[in-house]
Amino acid sequence: MAIPLIAQKLSAGPLAVFLIFLLPWGPGAPAGIVLARKDGLSPALTIILYVLSDVVTAFVLDPVIRIIQDRGERSRFGRRILDNFNRLGSITQFSSGRLGLPFSLFIFTFATDFFTASIVSLGLPMRRLIAWIAIIAGDVVWFLIIFAASIGFASFLSDDRLFFVATMAFGLLVPALIRRLVGQRAS
Repeated sequence: MAIPLIAQKLSAGPLAVFLIFLLPWGPGAPAGIVLARKDGLSPALTIILYVLSDVVTAFVLDPVIRIIQDRGERSRFGRRILDNFNRLGSITQFSSGRLGLPFSLFIFTFATDFFTASIVSLGLPMRRLIAWIAIIAGDVVWFLIIFAASIGFASFLSDDRLFFVATMAFGLLVPALIRRLVGQRAS
């Protein structure tokens, strides 16, 4: 009797949206937005749940990427991969000054993804807390753009399946467009 009750509690509401936002890849953000809309969650609560999922992910991911770094430094192949990530971090600096690295990491996260930015941040000469704030901020700005577009889609898409597809497509196309624009600027 308790199992159906737990399943029912997890199938809708803020906890379900939060758990979906925790999905590392795939339709996490768009699916969470669709579920939040379907469950009638306020936009503010939906955004807070996304920010909290990023904070939880950072707490879980930081020790994992440190282990990857430690293990990677032990082998020649691992050192080469880490060196490539470090090089990627050094060429992505968009501005100088005190806020140059955090701002660059923010832009890098927005243009790539949370996980790549977290690995690249290991090679940057900055405090971990500042790095995570920049990474989370970049990811949240990406989410806010998708969320705002989703609200616009919702006004003329009544079917949740179409709403999901439109949100997912927008979430995949915007980062690709940003990467292309940043790549053109760099060359």
